[in-house]
Parts: sequence; C-alpha cells; structure tokens
Amino acid sequence: YTTGFETLSPSEREAYVLVTKERLYIITDSRYERGEVNETIVFSFTKEGKTVTDVIAELCKLHSVTSLGYEADNLTWNEVQKLQKMGPTLTPLSRTLASSRSIKSEEEIFAIKQACHIGDLVLKDIIPYLHPGQTEKEIAWLIERSIREGYGAELAFDPIVAVDEHSAIPHYNTKKGSGIIKEESLLLLDFGVKKHNYCSDITRMVGMGKVSDEIKKTYTNLLTAQKKTIENLQSNERLKDVDLFCRNELKKNNLPNYQHSTGHGVGLEVHESPRISAISEDIKKSGQVVTIEPGVYYPGKWGMRIEDTVTVSAHGEIEVLTRYSKEWK
Repeated sequence: YTTGFETLSPSEREAYVLVTKERLYIITDSRYERGEVNETIVFSFTKEGKTVTDVIAELCKLHSVTSLGYEADNLTWNEVQKLQKMGPTLTPLSRTLASSRSIKSEEEIFAIKQACHIGDLVLKDIIPYLHPGQTEKEIAWLIERSIREGYGAELAFDPIVAVDEHSAIPHYNTKKGSGIIKEESLLLLDFGVKKHNYCSDITRMVGMGKVSDEIKKTYTNLLTAQKKTIENLQSNERLKDVDLFCRNELKKNNLPNYQHSTGHGVGLEVHESPRISAISEDIKKSGQVVTIEPGVYYPGKWGMRIEDTVTVSAHGEIEVLTRYSKEWK
C-alpha cells in the first residue's frame, strides 16, 4: 500500500516497511535484492544471524528515531517485545492506517471495478453450464479456471460453493465438502476476484429446476432487504445503523437473524476496514468500498446470502459495482 512493492506470496510475512523523516525502507531478504528504488525508497536486507528487528534497530539508531508507530494488527507479540527493547517509544497505529486504506483513490476504485466486472463475467460464463451431478468442488474449479485462464486474474479467496444444507453454513469449506447438485437443489456461489492487487466479493444464489415456494418467497424478501440496505447506506452515516436497519428488514418478514456482519471493506484485502456490524464504530465516508451481504440460514436445511460490492461516491451516492443479475436463477 505504501510502496507498491510486491512479494512472491502476499500471505507470507516477507517484507516490512520502516518510514523515517528522511527515507522509506523496505526490509526483506536477499531474494528481493535489487538496490535503491528511488531517492526515498531503499531496500535493506536481513543477513545470516540478523533478524528483521535487528535491522529495524540499526535503522532507528541511524536516523535517531525516538518514537515508533507500528501496525498492532500485523505484528506478533514476540516482535513487539523485541521492538520494545530497542529503545524508541512504541505507539500502535492500526486504526490510523486502516482508516487511511479504507478511503480509495480513483485508481484503486478503477482496479476494484475491473475485479468486479470479471466476477460478473465469470458468473455469466459458468451458470448456464451448471447441472445435476456436478460436485461443489467441480464448480469451484470452474470458477477458478474462468478467473485465471479466461481473464488473467487471481482468486481473492477460495470460492464457497455450497449445495442445499451446506448453504446454511455461512463460511462453508468447499475444499472439505462432498456436496452434489441434484434436481431442485439450492446452490450458493460466493467468490472474489483479484485484479491489479485489488479484490472484489460477490455472492449469488442459483436454483436448479423447480425449487419450493418457501425458498422463492424467502429469496424475494432477502433481496428486497438487501436492496433497501444499499439505499439506506446512502442516507446513513453510522455503519452500525446500516447493520441494524438490514436486520430489522428481515425481522419484519419473520426471517431469522444472521450471525455475521452485514458487510465489510474491500480493497487490497477482501476483508478490511470499515465494517458494517452491530459493534462497528466506523462512519461512512466518500471513497469507501464495502459489501452488503445479508443472509438467511436454516441449519440442516438450506440457507441463502446475497452480496454486492458497492462504493460511496464523492457526493455520498452509492454505486453497485457487482452487476450480475440478482433475479432468481
């Protein structure tokens, strides 16, 4: 986010950033040895017998650093203890950085829009070819192959493909699943695309053949609540109030409460600040990109969730970025 530097594996702790008044340092190992990037960004490498905190200590001493801010959410307790022994006064800055990252630039929003558009195209590609007899894993592979081979993008996370009673598990693990599509099955598809390092997130429901009137009615009520919540986001400032509004809309139709947040921020990570939940202290701001994803779940029977990625414009208006149809399929 601060340097544009990409590691081989974003999920691994392969690099650290130290910002001083004079320079910005990328601290990593010799795999990335490439010298000075420009006048303000310098690579500093760990050597045999030296840890990252050893290098940070040397650089802090070099620049006479007496106060050091750090991302509390991204450092281990062991690392914090080592930093405390270095001398500088430590100050957690996680909320500051998270708040900064939550406001996207035009370039960031453009990248997210591209990821969302690819997600729409993937659904358009695969849904016509879904049929009884396919497994959850097969469909997850169709999604992944379409993203990678069809559009030169990456998965933002492992797809959730959940059939029938599995769809009642909000974060079902498809890799461990054994579900098979049958006639009249209910299918949940939840996946994200990563393009130019930025993510999208979308969930759609698919009914195979003739589904029950109860499922159709529930879907209609859930979709109405989701659409109204997107509208409510435009007029509400406190994101906890948006969460409450959505739950109340479902309650009006005697639908059960869902045990997850109504939404979350999307950007370099598929889950980041802000959060739309009952305990959120976040405020709606222009430039944010969030999801709206209410669900209805009946454990052991079936469940459903509808999710869109949306952005808040400079004038507070809401633009839905995931545009694949939400009409019953």
